[in-house]
Amino acid sequence: MVEKNVEELEKVLTSLDGIEKAKVIVDEDTGEMKEIHVLSSVDKSSKQIVRDIETAILTIVGERIDRRIISVAQMSGKYLKNGEKNGNGDNFRIESVGFSEDGIEIEVNVGITKGSAIKEISKRGGKSFKNVLKLSAESAIEAIEGLMTSEVRLTLDEIREVSTGEKRFFLGVMTVLKVGGMSKELVFAGAIGFNPVKNVAEAVVDKVNSTSLDF
Repeated sequence: MVEKNVEELEKVLTSLDGIEKAKVIVDEDTGEMKEIHVLSSVDKSSKQIVRDIETAILTIVGERIDRRIISVAQMSGKYLKNGEKNGNGDNFRIESVGFSEDGIEIEVNVGITKGSAIKEISKRGGKSFKNVLKLSAESAIEAIEGLMTSEVRLTLDEIREVSTGEKRFFLGVMTVLKVGGMSKELVFAGAIGFNPVKNVAEAVVDKVNSTSLDF
């Protein structure tokens, strides 16, 4: 596994629900993964974290790993990756999500709050599950952008569904662009559950909240 692929895998693992940081160590000669170290919140059990990592690696890399190489360290959920406390008024929060269909079209609604401000975005498109994921991500991203300074732009680059066995996940990439041409790619991912609109919106919000935009 080349260095670039290791970095991408670490980004994906960090995007999983409950995981704050991830470090993948590979054998320099064979390229095989030797150790995986993650820092997670206490909101999820370590066993569930390990299972999520196994599934994500199998889905993304196509490689089944020995769970014994995974080391999980858990810390209090009151701290985020950037050291800020949860409940900070500067954090984005989901106010509402909605979904409706009409014939061959669907409509997705996402409302995001920041402090006392709220931004709601609705988007319509062709009736397909791929569009549910896409419109959900675009709505959340546009709502967040509407609550940020004019110096920051957020765009969705890609979102797709991945699955293994009966489990389904989504993997997305968005770009943060600041005045002056500086940019940063953010990878977000999560499991697809009963409410995929909420699943995607939560993943986008969590990624933005846990990422420093000072670059």
